Amino acid sequence: MSGTDKAESRRADESPESSAKSAKARKKRGAAPADLGRALRSVYDETLREDVPDDFLDLLGKLE
Repeated sequence: MSGTDKAESRRADESPESSAKSAKARKKRGAAPADLGRALRSVYDETLREDVPDDFLDLLGKLE
């Protein structure tokens, strides 16, 4: 049996209940990018609030 035949067989065997579970799983996976985006934004905002180290400011001053 080929991979396509197996996938079609699995879909035919799914009950409405298992189909609903797989739909929930797909929906849950879709939420992950939003959570990841919020986490990245939070880290970025924290980084922006940090002070620039004096050594780095000294190096920047030497470029002028």
